Amino acid sequence: MVVKKISDRFFLLCCACLFGIFFFSAAAHAAVEDHITRTETGFYYTVQKGDTLWDLSQEFANSPWVWPEIWHYNTDIKNPHLIYPGQKILIYKKEWQGDAAQDPPAAARPLAKTQTFHTYTDIERVGFIRETEVDAAGTIFKVQGDMTLLHTGNRVYIYPDPDGPGLAVGGKYTLYRPVSPVKDEDGINYGVQHFLTGVVEITGVTPEFATARIVNTYRDILINDRLMPYVEREPDIPIRESLAEFEGKIITTEKDEVLVGQFTTVFIDKGTAHGVQPGQFYSVYLQESARPTEEHFTEVPLTPVLIGEIFILHTEKNTSTALVTRSREQFVPGNLVRTLAVGEN
Repeated sequence: MVVKKISDRFFLLCCACLFGIFFFSAAAHAAVEDHITRTETGFYYTVQKGDTLWDLSQEFANSPWVWPEIWHYNTDIKNPHLIYPGQKILIYKKEWQGDAAQDPPAAARPLAKTQTFHTYTDIERVGFIRETEVDAAGTIFKVQGDMTLLHTGNRVYIYPDPDGPGLAVGGKYTLYRPVSPVKDEDGINYGVQHFLTGVVEITGVTPEFATARIVNTYRDILINDRLMPYVEREPDIPIRESLAEFEGKIITTEKDEVLVGQFTTVFIDKGTAHGVQPGQFYSVYLQESARPTEEHFTEVPLTPVLIGEIFILHTEKNTSTALVTRSREQFVPGNLVRTLAVGEN
């Protein structure tokens, strides 16, 4: 469990904001001031179009990585990556006693020890890439009335895996669609993608087949979708410290999308074997190459350009599933993923 403490730097910078001492241009100062409301207990900022907690953290604390502190103050924000114009966000909560006109103490009072989470309500629909396919418990061979679009409550018919443990009435299973092989631009095979489509509950079992009721749908459920045991997944993911030195790359997107931006799900080529854990943040870079002159026969790699951020949702041995939480431009397979370098933002 990661304990998040407010830093002296964050406290002092926020106090500076409280008393009108900003470390940016006069124009930016005026623009921010227009949207700040001061109270005896702290000050509030009214969200403008395009604002994110990442940007506000950079603005007020000179570091985008302390955005969880702002989120901690605002318990009404369920998803830290979804804030809306017009919202009033508590940027700094005054923690000293006495007259509001007095200067705050020189040193910050540490924030009470608390676990910071990223809440991702769609966690149960997040798929994964594994070297080999999971052992399927059965396969859908017919849907109720040959319907094209299925909904919660519809019936499906399942052929049990002859070598499986069998299906029991009341058992819940996650539906998935295998996608293989998953290869990167260099032809490296990472295994089988498990594309999750929904959840069913077994309602009847005969010697030849089982019937099930759909209890949740994530995407279109189709004939030949397969079953694996349902495991409840916690949407509150503890934020963990990222690896100090880490480098990987984006393999592909969960839906094989052409345009990859904020809130898209992607897969990277590192997992638990490399120390990756759910709750870590990593930065994404555009890594280009070019020939310096016409005489050069080979291209040389150029300086990587920071284009966004991902949050790890799920890990396997050699791959991980991640949510794009910030993007300055479209991601593509092969983009470099690594720990944010000092001084970059």
